[in-house]
Amino acid sequence: MSRYQELTDYLFSLNRSKQLKTDLSVPMEVAEKLGHPEKKFPSVHIAGTNGKGTVAYKMAKVIEENGYRVGLFTSPHLVTYRERIQINGKMISEEEVVSGLEKILPHVKDPKFFEITTLLAFDYFAEKEVDIAIIEAGLGGRLDATNIITPILSIITSVQMDHSSILGETLEEIAREKSGIIKPGVPVVIGESAQYESIISKACPLYIVGNDTKKIARKALKLLPFTIEETEGITRNPSCRYEKHGDVILDVAHNPSALIRLFERVKKDYPGRKIHVLLGIAKDKDLKGAIEVIEKYASQIAFLPANHPRLYKFKDSTPAEEALQEAKKEGAIAVVTGSFYIMKEMLLLLEAPGSHERKGYNHPFDQSQKT
Repeated sequence: MSRYQELTDYLFSLNRSKQLKTDLSVPMEVAEKLGHPEKKFPSVHIAGTNGKGTVAYKMAKVIEENGYRVGLFTSPHLVTYRERIQINGKMISEEEVVSGLEKILPHVKDPKFFEITTLLAFDYFAEKEVDIAIIEAGLGGRLDATNIITPILSIITSVQMDHSSILGETLEEIAREKSGIIKPGVPVVIGESAQYESIISKACPLYIVGNDTKKIARKALKLLPFTIEETEGITRNPSCRYEKHGDVILDVAHNPSALIRLFERVKKDYPGRKIHVLLGIAKDKDLKGAIEVIEKYASQIAFLPANHPRLYKFKDSTPAEEALQEAKKEGAIAVVTGSFYIMKEMLLLLEAPGSHERKGYNHPFDQSQKT
């Protein structure tokens, strides 16, 4: 077993509890021991129920295409752990993961997966002297490990019901958690669905744009203290966001609001076509709400096997290959959706460009996607 595999296996064995913490003392203390790498580069902090990963990706691509060195931190990954930490589209190497973790872990008494990964990203970006880093929050915002940064711009893309058992039972409670990324005097861009009192009252200056990720990214880019011209990057999306493979669409929509937008777009793009859905969804998601949405649009739903410990285990499941064949036989559009955790298998099954190159190890399903 390589040292990279040993360390990443250890990371994935750590406490992955999604209970909100009471404070950010642990990542702050470790960051201090590391010399506060999070203060060594300007950053943009992005939270939101839906769209934050896409906005982060679009911004990073445009800034990169303008000649800057851009760090990008996102989660979760699709194929390999290394996807989470990139500079100008290039993933952190296995060797750099190893050296970074060996530097950080001795400073942590009770390590948590996301805290360690966040600190690894910040230390890596500081070491590589990025011009700017685009940082996607993991969960919520107020107590997310990424919130030890003081960014030059904050973005809240949307507020919808998701992780309600952790972030709050009402939209206002969820908005309050996301508003925690707002810092005094730092400009804030929000989508229309993020217009809640807890956000608006704290944000100054505040810019409200539509919920479209392109519009949010475009406005955010204009507020940065860089010379930036719009490039093709504004039209690009990260993998598995309405990603087409012939008559198969991969999309990581995992709550009712995101699923509605997904299927309205499919209906618009493929009028009159049957829609077959291949669904795999995490245990902590709104399964009932998701199925209610899907049933309004789909002529058939296939529940995928739970090939990941965080996925809901359906009593009756259908292998992906079989479901895709059925959709093809009926001339239907196959929409694969519900979770990030089903996408690695689909990318490899469809032999998507780059899917094999992105594997963390040499065998088909690397260990980095197991949790």
